[in-house]
Amino acid sequence: MKKYLLVLGLAILLSGCAQSSYSVGNDFSTENIAKIEKRKTTTKELEEWFGEPYSKTVLSAEQTKWMYIYTSGTAKVQSYVFTANVESTGKQKVLDLLIENDTVVNFTYNNSALPSFKTN
Repeated sequence: MKKYLLVLGLAILLSGCAQSSYSVGNDFSTENIAKIEKRKTTTKELEEWFGEPYSKTVLSAEQTKWMYIYTSGTAKVQSYVFTANVESTGKQKVLDLLIENDTVVNFTYNNSALPSFKTN
């Protein structure tokens, strides 16, 4: 009986659980995306609606690519004596804009779940 309790106690001590949350970028409101008009919306309006973009990439003397990105999720690990169970879930919003002479030329918006996974 003592050996059984000792083994059970060790198993409990060697098992554990950890969870972590993460985010990348600044969360931005999506309600103004419907207001974006090609060849009309200005960079000033974009900054008023969404704030400073996550990145700005110069493509040419006239064109710049702006990206608003927000990714968030959780990762959870359940550790057992000889194995571990890992789970991950998350979501991502990406607003990608082509700017020419301070005006939106083209844009895309994607809001999707990140691939989740489980391992044993």
